[in-house]
Amino acid sequence: MRHAIIKDGQKYEKQEYEREQQLTDVFSEQYKNIISEKSYWIPVEKQVKSTRFKNFKHSISDGFLLVWENTSTPTLYITEMETEKHDINTHILPQLGDFISFIQSSTNNDLKMIQSFLYEEIKKDKSVFAKIQKDTDKEVHELLDNSMEDLQILLVIDRIKPELSIGLSQIEKAINVKIRKIEVNSFVNDKKEKSILFSDSEIQEEQGVSEEDQQEVYTLHYHLDGKPQKIVDIVDSFLSHLKSKGIEPSPMKHYIGLDKNNSMIFSCVVRKKSVVFYSKAKINELRAENLQVRDVGEIGHYTNHLPTEIVITESDQVTSLIKYFDLVYGQF
Repeated sequence: MRHAIIKDGQKYEKQEYEREQQLTDVFSEQYKNIISEKSYWIPVEKQVKSTRFKNFKHSISDGFLLVWENTSTPTLYITEMETEKHDINTHILPQLGDFISFIQSSTNNDLKMIQSFLYEEIKKDKSVFAKIQKDTDKEVHELLDNSMEDLQILLVIDRIKPELSIGLSQIEKAINVKIRKIEVNSFVNDKKEKSILFSDSEIQEEQGVSEEDQQEVYTLHYHLDGKPQKIVDIVDSFLSHLKSKGIEPSPMKHYIGLDKNNSMIFSCVVRKKSVVFYSKAKINELRAENLQVRDVGEIGHYTNHLPTEIVITESDQVTSLIKYFDLVYGQF
């Protein structure tokens, strides 16, 4: 099938990627437009291998992508570049499978090695190093450490076949790992001018819920599995209060939503060292006593229509959180 784009009276014909490196080059040039200005792509091959296992045959990543749109929940992606002509069962899935194994079985020392490696790579670019510190008001090492709490996989490919899409969706839910999928295609006109067409599984709609979240069913176990008991206890205590009020949480891929009258008023993102809550009430509308709050109305996050962020790290903060939630629930 022939694919083309008509733009400003010019026809752009689809340019097939003969080699994987061509796709890598396009992503390297355009990743800030595709992902965010607050991101940094490190196109360095690196083996990600847990010291617990010795049989990682396909564990060399094509690079790492660090995203810090929200400094409370930065994300680090182990990135794999693929073309659709590669076999799904013998090439693509085994590669991603080794990354999944690393995420699930990596020790603190394994993660520290990756963190130190990336720190040295970022430090080579002084302008990026300074930008991260300016954007986040944090040290680069601290941001990387935080990003390790939500290590994810990024698959950049020219086309996701239906069987691959189904397979990845099943893997995400069954094995509790997040895989972001980005399709990138290049189109060229007669003047050799290039236009890029991409689709991103994490691009959210105006309601703050992605198409993927609307179609897939996730569970509370998906969010709590593998988290430290301290974090699980925080979430359980808060959800127990919701249950006493007859409120049912709505687990999505990246967050747990809390609705009232078919509108989301609260949500939470479960990390390894904290639970990040988001509220529909603005900071100047309701007082949040004894809580660490921040205005994130202009900052990107998974439920970015909720303007107030509350970071909980200790169980003794839950009482104050519940009091605040009741105020929000009563207001909306």
